[in-house]
Amino acid sequence: MEHLINIFKTLLEPFGIILVLILLLFFNSWIFKKTKSSKLSGNIIKNSIAALLVFVGILVFILSLPIDKTLKGQILSFLAIIVSAGIALSSTTILGNLIAGIMNNSMKRFRNGDLIKIEDIQGRVTKKSIFHTEIQLEDSNFITIPNLYIATNPVKLTRKTDTVISTSISLGYDIPRNKIEDSLKEAAFATGLNDPYVYITNLGDYSVLYKIHGFLENSSKYFSTISLLNANVMDVLHKKNIEIVSPTFMNQRNANEKTFIPQEILKNDTSTNEQIHEDLVFNEAIKSGKIEQKKEQLEELNKKHEILSAKQKDLKKEDEIQKNESSIKNIIELKAKVEKSIEDDDKKESLNM
Repeated sequence: MEHLINIFKTLLEPFGIILVLILLLFFNSWIFKKTKSSKLSGNIIKNSIAALLVFVGILVFILSLPIDKTLKGQILSFLAIIVSAGIALSSTTILGNLIAGIMNNSMKRFRNGDLIKIEDIQGRVTKKSIFHTEIQLEDSNFITIPNLYIATNPVKLTRKTDTVISTSISLGYDIPRNKIEDSLKEAAFATGLNDPYVYITNLGDYSVLYKIHGFLENSSKYFSTISLLNANVMDVLHKKNIEIVSPTFMNQRNANEKTFIPQEILKNDTSTNEQIHEDLVFNEAIKSGKIEQKKEQLEELNKKHEILSAKQKDLKKEDEIQKNESSIKNIIELKAKVEKSIEDDDKKESLNM
C-alpha cells in the first residue's frame, strides 16, 4: 500500500502540470472570446499563445517525470531535434504557413473586403486565417491561398478610392493623334471616370498603342467599370468613324473604300441589367469587409470610452460633468448596437456555413 502511495506522489506533479496546462488553454480561449477582440490577428495571437503554452507545458512535464536524468536529457534532445527539423522545413510545411500568417497579419498588408492581385489571381479577400487566406474571385467562386505563397509573392492592393482604371487600343498612323485622344477621353468620361489622360505607350511598325487612364471614385465596381470602359471606347470610336481593325487587315483589304464600323443600335433600359453586378459577385467578401469595419468601429468606441471615463475623474464643474456623462452614455448605447450587429452577422455566417 505504501508503495502505491509513493508511486501516486511521484506522478502527482506531472499530472498536476497537465491539469494546469489544460486550465491555461481553456483560460486563453475564454479570455479572447470574452474580450471580443476586433483585430483580425486576434485568432492568430490566441493560437500562437496556445502553441507556446503547449510547448512550455511539454518541457515542464518531461522535467517533472520521475525518471533518470540521463533519460530526461535524451528525451529533451530528441524533442530539440524535432523542433529544429520543423523549423528547417518551415518553408514547405504547415509551420511555414503559420509563420507567414503571423507575418502577413502583423504587417497589415490587406484586410477583409480588399481587392488584391497575387500573380494571376485577383479577387476580394473574404477570410484570413492562421494558415491560409480565402479570396472570392470575379466569377464569385472562392480560392484558398497558403499564407506562405502570399508572403513570397508581390501583392497588388487596389485602392478603395481614386484607383486608376485603364485600357489599351492600337490604331493606325493615318488617324490624327488628337482625334484619338479626345475620343478616348470622351469614352472615359462616359464611363464615369475622373481626370482622364492618355499615354502613347508604343510606336509599332503599323500601329500606335494608346492607353486611356481615369480615376474611379469607388473601386467596389472595379471589374464592371473596366468592361464598361472597353465598351465605351468601342462605341465612341465607331461614332467618330474611327475603324478598329488590325493593321494587317487594313493593308491587305481591297481598295473599295469599305469601312468596317458596325451600325449603331439604340440602347434600351434593360441593357444595364445585363451588366455584372459586383455586389452579387463579391457578396461574401463585401460581408466580411463590413464585419471588419464594425469591429474596427467598436475598437475606436472602446478607446473613446476609456478616454472619457478617465477624463470624468478630473472634471469639477457640474455642466462639464453632465456633458461628459452624456457622451459616455451615447458611446455605450452605440457600442451595444455595434456589438449586437456583429453578433447577428456572426450568427448568419454560422448558419450559412
